[in-house]
Amino acid sequence: MFATRLSGLLVFTLFLLVACVPAKQTTPVAPPQPPRAPSPKVEPLPPPPAPQGPRKIGLLVPLSGNAAPIGQDMLDAAQLALFESDNRELLLLPRDTGGEPATARQAAQDALAAGAELLLGPLFAGSTSAVAPLARERGVVTLSFSNDASIAGNGVFVLGYRPEEQIVRILAHAREQGWRKLGLLAPADSYGNVAIAAWRRELSTRGDAAASAIGVYPASGDPTAAVRSFLERYGGRVGGQTPDLDAVLIADGGLRLRQVAALLAFFDLDPTRTRLLGTRLWADDPAVLRDPALRGGRFAAPDPAAEAAFRERFRSAFGREPTPLASLAFDAVRLAATVAVPGRPLTVEALLDPRGFQGALGPFRLRAEGIAEHALAILEAGPEGAVVVEPAPARFPAAFALR
Repeated sequence: MFATRLSGLLVFTLFLLVACVPAKQTTPVAPPQPPRAPSPKVEPLPPPPAPQGPRKIGLLVPLSGNAAPIGQDMLDAAQLALFESDNRELLLLPRDTGGEPATARQAAQDALAAGAELLLGPLFAGSTSAVAPLARERGVVTLSFSNDASIAGNGVFVLGYRPEEQIVRILAHAREQGWRKLGLLAPADSYGNVAIAAWRRELSTRGDAAASAIGVYPASGDPTAAVRSFLERYGGRVGGQTPDLDAVLIADGGLRLRQVAALLAFFDLDPTRTRLLGTRLWADDPAVLRDPALRGGRFAAPDPAAEAAFRERFRSAFGREPTPLASLAFDAVRLAATVAVPGRPLTVEALLDPRGFQGALGPFRLRAEGIAEHALAILEAGPEGAVVVEPAPARFPAAFALR
């Protein structure tokens, strides 16, 4: 019995000893995590699909108001270009810009709402400035018919024949002829201001600025005093010594040009020693080309043979002579027909093709800063009209040379 008690006591004691030993602590094992999916591969977005069906092009021209005759000629020239094109998927959306920027803005809204991918026009700089923000909002380029370079850029291209490029062209010709001492006579108006700025910029670029002379005459009224003062400053007394200039550029046209040329002749400017130079404005008035005071004068203008061919095609189609600005609408549609082809997105890169495009009056191309460059000839006024003394380039060089 005693042994039994002892055995029980030992068992109890062992139990107590085991109970007093601290339990061993362990960290619970985290449950297995599912394998992480690989990061998705980011692919570039594909280019937007090219529009299907006819390519819609807005044509913004004044079909009412004072400029309606010009606008009608431009519309007809645009239709002529479309007829002569091989692109049968081009759809013109003509809209009347009237004579106010607000009307032009509404015309642009209508064309864009109808799906226009490109805007051709408006004609005037003010209307173009009103239209451009609407086109930019939709990523649409505006090809304005203006020649005002101040509105170019930021989605706007000016297609007009700028006085700047004409001055650059005639000055390049003068340099090739060895004429270094040059004078400029210009009216005190917006055209004259542009001509003076272009003249100074070009001569400064070529290092000839010190050899130039500038005279400004009133935009209205009698230019006699200004012309006389110009000759006295750059040649001594009037009526005797010929001014010490190789050439004088008259940046004007029409009656005012003829008045200035007559004054130069009256004050004994010798045209055999001092050549008269000009811009395309000389070609716009047949009376200018027949004026004896301007005979032998040279100016930059489009190829007259190409101009005559375009007028003949227009006259055959519509029974009347086109305004000179009609060729710009023809060129714009010709460009659009080239770049807006089925299955190909219309991009700015396509518009800036350095090879250019064939226009009504010769090759032209667009530059990234928003201006157009035209191939220009050098013409000389003669008894039978203008004759070509230096033809326009048949194609453009790889680099943009004209400013």
